[in-house]
Amino acid sequence: DAAPDASESPPRPPSDEWAALVRTGLPKRYRRNWKRPEDEQWKRRFQRIKDRLKNHHGIVGIVGNRGTGKTQLAAEIIKDLEPDRAIYTTAMGLFLRIRATFDKEAKETQDGIVRELSRTPLLVIDEMQERAESAWENQMLTHIIDGRYGNERPTILISNLTAEELAESLGHSIVDRMHETGGIFAVTGTSHRVKS
Repeated sequence: DAAPDASESPPRPPSDEWAALVRTGLPKRYRRNWKRPEDEQWKRRFQRIKDRLKNHHGIVGIVGNRGTGKTQLAAEIIKDLEPDRAIYTTAMGLFLRIRATFDKEAKETQDGIVRELSRTPLLVIDEMQERAESAWENQMLTHIIDGRYGNERPTILISNLTAEELAESLGHSIVDRMHETGGIFAVTGTSHRVKS
């Protein structure tokens, strides 16, 4: 999980917008201004996901191969919907943060973290395929998602898994809520990270 870093060389957004995006936890690479694609497929997908989140308080899954722009897509949604009140984390970062509360000298509590993640207006959890899928992780994730569903707070879950693999990984409780309010969107194509 990339640590928020306020230091950045120009060009960058205005300082107040930049500072707000830093607070979300969004990695530096995705906080920068980005020219959004003009193709109709990207624009339709982007708008549909935004509509599901905003109008249906949805739980949305974004899946696809590595490097196809899933995190960038979520970053642009954060910028449009909740640039100063969203929380971005990876699954690994989330569970490491919660596990750190087991230390008796920890500054945070498990209950405090869960409350924060349950109440934030928009939560994005990236790299869902990297979690251990232990019983404890499954219960914790279901607890957070269920709280957000009940209070109509939108959530994005991002993974390199296929739609079927993500559904199997998440379990019936989360998947049922996802299909009711948001859905799973596949981002296809080749990796943008591969240099020709």
